Amino acid sequence: MKMKVKNLMTPDPVVIELPATRNYALDLFKRYKVRSFPVVKRGTKEIVGIVSIKSVLLHPDEDQLAMLIKRDVPLVTPNDALKKAVKLILKNKYRRVVVVDKENHVVGILTVGDIIRRYLSKNEKMKSIEIKPYYQKHVSVVWKGTPLKAALKALLLSNAMVLPVIDDDGSLIGIIDETDLLKDSEIVRVMKSSELAVSSEEEWILESHPVLLFEKSELQIPKKPVQELMTTELKLATPHMSVYEVANIMTQEHIEQLPVIKGEGEIIGLIRDIDLVKAIVGAR
Repeated sequence: MKMKVKNLMTPDPVVIELPATRNYALDLFKRYKVRSFPVVKRGTKEIVGIVSIKSVLLHPDEDQLAMLIKRDVPLVTPNDALKKAVKLILKNKYRRVVVVDKENHVVGILTVGDIIRRYLSKNEKMKSIEIKPYYQKHVSVVWKGTPLKAALKALLLSNAMVLPVIDDDGSLIGIIDETDLLKDSEIVRVMKSSELAVSSEEEWILESHPVLLFEKSELQIPKKPVQELMTTELKLATPHMSVYEVANIMTQEHIEQLPVIKGEGEIIGLIRDIDLVKAIVGAR
């Protein structure tokens, strides 16, 4: 029997109803420790799109959540095959598909994590498949003394979920992700100034250019180095470990990626949960 979406999905997921504010979404991200929420029309379950933690972090001055939504969201139905969902995830480079009924009402969500926990970690056929073709060989890293604000910028620019942390010798000592960076962060209102443009005809009237003061929302991140918030108890993988083994480590440890090492612990890449699901469709 072919595995179907309904066998693996999470039914009745937490959703955000529009209209909503950015701060409301930020509170939900902190509370549930997830990276995305389906967004629906108020009073219904009709899908509007998805809002991700990354879009909230990238636009601290946009308060209306409607402006931060990704509306072109991959959709599946409960009776669709798992392979169809995986292909949509990989094609759209998105970590989840929203499960809808015939009226486009949200009835569930299927994430990469669901596939890892409920399928790959239980499917013994995956014992014969090595992670070697699937792990990421080009990975951004960050030094342990990097300020958190700079680390966040590096995370966003590299379009990554996590950054391995290295010490002065280049050795792997930890890992930091988006949720770590949010732990002590908050949205604050700050005063900004902008010098008004003045034409040459008007300049003789004024002793100096006038300054416009205005309020702006900013994400305030603690002035701490990465090493104070990074995770130091790491689970590691090697290139010849199986998809089944790594899926089980991810499931047991509630993690989404493992640094890949060789020899005496030299980091050579990163295996993410989304890399593992490629084994279902034979993608590289």
